[in-house]
Parts: sequence; C-alpha cells; structure tokens
Amino acid sequence: MSEAGTDGACGFPLSGMAMKMLIVTLILVAAAQTEEQNKVLHGGPCEQTSHPYQAALYTSGYLLCGGVLIHPLWVLTAAHCKKPNLQVYLGKHNLQQRESFQEESSVVRTVVHPGYNAATHDQDIMLLRLSRPVKFSAHIQPLSLERDCSANHTSCHILGWGKMADGDFPNIIQCAYLHLVPREECDRAYPGQITPNMVCAGDEKHGKDSCQGDSGGPLVCGDRLRGLVSWGNIPCGSKEKPGVYTDVCRYGHWIRKTIQAN
Repeated sequence: MSEAGTDGACGFPLSGMAMKMLIVTLILVAAAQTEEQNKVLHGGPCEQTSHPYQAALYTSGYLLCGGVLIHPLWVLTAAHCKKPNLQVYLGKHNLQQRESFQEESSVVRTVVHPGYNAATHDQDIMLLRLSRPVKFSAHIQPLSLERDCSANHTSCHILGWGKMADGDFPNIIQCAYLHLVPREECDRAYPGQITPNMVCAGDEKHGKDSCQGDSGGPLVCGDRLRGLVSWGNIPCGSKEKPGVYTDVCRYGHWIRKTIQAN
C-alpha cells in the first residue's frame, strides 16, 4: 500500500472509509481555522482588556454614543452627541452586565468646539468633564492623542457598541480593523464635503465601518487616538464610501487649553 493509505504514526494501513473520514476531518479543521481568521479579519468582539480608554455615553438610560478617556477628568467625543444629563461609563465590555471594574460618572460640563457646524459636520468634537477623577486600572486607562497629522498608518481600528451588519446592537463591544484612506479618495467619495478637519478610514474589500451608536468613539492608529466617529454613508458599510472622522491631530492645542481652563 502506498504512503497515502498508511497511518504515518503507526504504519497501519487505513481502510477506504477511514481514509475518507480522515480527509473530511482535515477539511473541517482547515475550514474552522479559516472561519476563525475571517472573524478576526472582518471584526468581532474585542478582547476584554484591549479597550481601557473606551467610554459609553448614556442619556435617559439608553446608549447614545461612544467616547474616549484622555485625562482623569475628561472624555473626548463628537459634538453631535451633546445631550443633557449625560452619564459616562468606563471600563465597560458587556453593556448588559454590571462589571466589577466599571466606573460611572455624571457629566458636569460639556465644551463643544466653537467652530462646530452641525450642517456640514465640520469640527465635530466635544469635551466632557466628569464629576470626579477616574481611578485608573487595567480596565480604565487614557489614550494618547496623535499629534502628527502627516502620520499615515496602514493599520487602524475602530470599536464600539453600534449597529452591526445584521441590524442588531451588540452587548459586547466590537472591534474592526481598517486603514486610513487618502484624502483624494475621500474627496471623490464625498465631493465638496470633506474639510481639512476630517480624516477618512475604511476597508474596500469588506466594507468595515462604524455605524449608528458608534458616534464619538475612537479611530485608533498606531496606539494613538487619530479620529472620532463623526459621519458617513447611509447605510453604513459601503465599500465605496469610507467612514468620516474628526481628525483629532488638529485639536491638541484646543484640548489642552480647554482642560487647563476648566
């Protein structure tokens, strides 16, 4: 019998049925590995401690937006997320569970960028001052800001509890990997709508994108905060139209000045 019909470990010949079962098993294993890779590639649940800077913004008991912890007293989010009586949850992973490491804080001051234009989405950025300083832990940490606007990372990620491809809202925070899109390409996708204060990110192959409920959440590139989810195509996830983010690298001075003044 040829090697193809022999168990290499013991040297015993395999029957035709056993050979077919072995082939089927190998195919199933390979398929499972591919499926697992696709889950990572197309986005899925974030790892438990991979997002210590993520904030969940609530109003009237409902999730409104995402946000980013940048200071013990301050969270950064989108200006269009402004609502009265905001509550900020930090250290969250599963929104349906009360987690031992989570912290909740009310917002005592909202500072919308003075140049914010709701009609054009320009300068869509806002600072939230918390009622008390946050205690840092493995699950709660601030994220550094990107200061170099010329940084052109090929690998970035977005995260949040926003609407998924099937239309449902997840309990567990989701992560997806994408890349910054050249400005010329973004201009072609949204003629006359992209300002110097915006940056685009997307994924032409799989259409990974942020969606309803992700607003104000982070676009993280090179372990730094590059953007805040602002606006994009409706419906979400178009391969031709990337998501549009407030370009945080342009606001370092305003952020520092606001924190020092308050």
